[in-house]
Amino acid sequence: MPAWLISWTVFCALGMAFPAILLLLVWRRRAAVSGLMAIPLVAVLVLALSMNHDIRCVVIGADYTRRLYVTILVFVALILINAVCAAFRKAWAIAVASAVLSLAWFFIGVVNSAV
Repeated sequence: MPAWLISWTVFCALGMAFPAILLLLVWRRRAAVSGLMAIPLVAVLVLALSMNHDIRCVVIGADYTRRLYVTILVFVALILINAVCAAFRKAWAIAVASAVLSLAWFFIGVVNSAV
């Protein structure tokens, strides 16, 4: 199996699926989307949409553009702030999901910078 396929599968499983499952479990328990859950849910949706290159160009920006990097940094900052707020409110599942999503967005930024 090629190394890029293994890393892509691990990224999808840990960077998108794990936080999405945590958020859906919290959503199911509380039966309403709280303010703390809105930002990570949007981040998971945008991250999932950005897996397709054509959609990524529309949603977060084309390759090597300032808009792409600003969008990635905004998502990293918003999700990190959300993780801290969730930790203060003792919503641990949301805090963990936000922290993992922040790392996933940071990884997207690193990959787009290196390639």
